[in-house]
Amino acid sequence: MEGTLRPGSIVVGVDTSQASMIALDWATTLAQQTRAPMHLIHGFSPDRPDWAFGMGADDDHFHRAGERVLNRARNRIQLRDRMIQVSTGLTGSYPAAAMVRASALASMVVVGSHGDSLLHISSIGETAHQIAGHAACPVAVVRTDLNLENEYRRILVGVDRSELSGKALGWAFSQAERINAEVLAIHAWQPRDAQDPGLGSAEWPSYADACREMIESKIADQRAQHPGVKVMTEVFQGNPTRALVTESHASDLVVLGARGDGGFDGLHLGRVARDALSHSTCPVVVMH
Repeated sequence: MEGTLRPGSIVVGVDTSQASMIALDWATTLAQQTRAPMHLIHGFSPDRPDWAFGMGADDDHFHRAGERVLNRARNRIQLRDRMIQVSTGLTGSYPAAAMVRASALASMVVVGSHGDSLLHISSIGETAHQIAGHAACPVAVVRTDLNLENEYRRILVGVDRSELSGKALGWAFSQAERINAEVLAIHAWQPRDAQDPGLGSAEWPSYADACREMIESKIADQRAQHPGVKVMTEVFQGNPTRALVTESHASDLVVLGARGDGGFDGLHLGRVARDALSHSTCPVVVMH
């Protein structure tokens, strides 16, 4: 039912929502840039409250409806580029679970910030939140209000001392090279008090200088591998989420690790990543 997934595919969750179609278009562009195949997944959960009006419909009804959604999505891709290989999968289980399973072979999972549920209470839907926290590959969450025609040619990447931050930098440089964009690498830090162990006995200017050295050290290898990519670095004193969201207004993409160097063992999605997914004005790629 969930189809045959080619390794390295870009997996996209599709339904009838506007966010899903915008995410599909974004993923199609990425597939063109990376020459990756695409795998489309549609799922329906039997306990969804907005399907109460469909009670009495049998499994065949939902299967046929799902196939129509997948066929429309496939046609949308092929109208843009018939060279993209497209496979599909239909699941009668939770769509997040199917996409997390698919992430084991995927190069990226792409999902809209909200699906076609009627319950748009939070700034990011539960399916997108679950996938961003549990996938085994990078996850891109695309918001409904994305303007694909407004290009800044800039990729914003959050940097700290974590391993996932290094992965975020590597992906950002590779993508920037593909689309001829610049990279803005930022680090933001908000001390709790004068005795914050992150600051120690140093003053803010000394801490900022140390952070710039840390960022430069992390991007040195990327500069060597991608010499044509222009990169800028900024260190902010303040809330990391606010810095990322502010800079997202003039960026095409935000890239960051699922967890920073804080939190605790076993944490799937850190506070900064969670808040950036909810409030950034451009697509967010979360690295795992």
